[in-house]
Amino acid sequence: MDRQHWHLIFQFALKDFKIRYTHSLLGYAWSVLNPLLFSLIYYLVFSVFIRFQVPNYPGYLLLGIALWNFFSEGSANGVSSLLARANVLTKVALPRWIPVYAAILNALLTFAISILVLVVLLRVTGTTPTWAMLSFPVMLLDLVVLTLGVSLMLAPLHVRYRDVGYLWGIVVQVGFWLTPIIYQEAMVPDRWRWLLKYNPMARIIEDSRRSVIYGMWPEWAAVGRTTLMAFLILGAGALVFRRLQTRLVEHF
Repeated sequence: MDRQHWHLIFQFALKDFKIRYTHSLLGYAWSVLNPLLFSLIYYLVFSVFIRFQVPNYPGYLLLGIALWNFFSEGSANGVSSLLARANVLTKVALPRWIPVYAAILNALLTFAISILVLVVLLRVTGTTPTWAMLSFPVMLLDLVVLTLGVSLMLAPLHVRYRDVGYLWGIVVQVGFWLTPIIYQEAMVPDRWRWLLKYNPMARIIEDSRRSVIYGMWPEWAAVGRTTLMAFLILGAGALVFRRLQTRLVEHF
């Protein structure tokens, strides 16, 4: 990937990011308000009304929602990115994967703002920075790799079979509740723990909370398994994309 390709990826991502808030009164503030509002609602329901006893629940909740929102937004945009750029791909000779990468970068821009909000919240709630936070970039890498892998795998399939986008939207909605985002992993009955064991997003979110919220180093063997799973999905996605990209134009 040369400098020109990176320039195109950045320009596509920046354009989509700007267009999203062009006709909005609050503009880029929505990228901050969105995770904050949902975190506040879940906090009221599960900490005030139902009363989940989770240490530093505001930070616990916002970090989980921020990570999931990136995966949800990045994969949704990635899956639909080829169709969204069909007018460009049919007229200009450029690598088919550029719109997919741009969609992930676009989601990263929103995610970066969410992380800044999280930093402020952790300061307000009295969370003390620890050396364990240095492991957080490893989980972020796994998150980006996983999202990119899913997007590369499903984007060309979505061009040919439009149902793929709708089905993935359902998977993401169900996955939100099957991942310990608003509740603790310990609350899940033992017979259902396998759902979390083989859910890479559950592992990424739990390891991130362990290092960022609670100041403990993650279990590196478990992190290694998550990293391996994320790169296997990326490899599978790249193979699927390479196999299907040559006939994409026929289905636009």
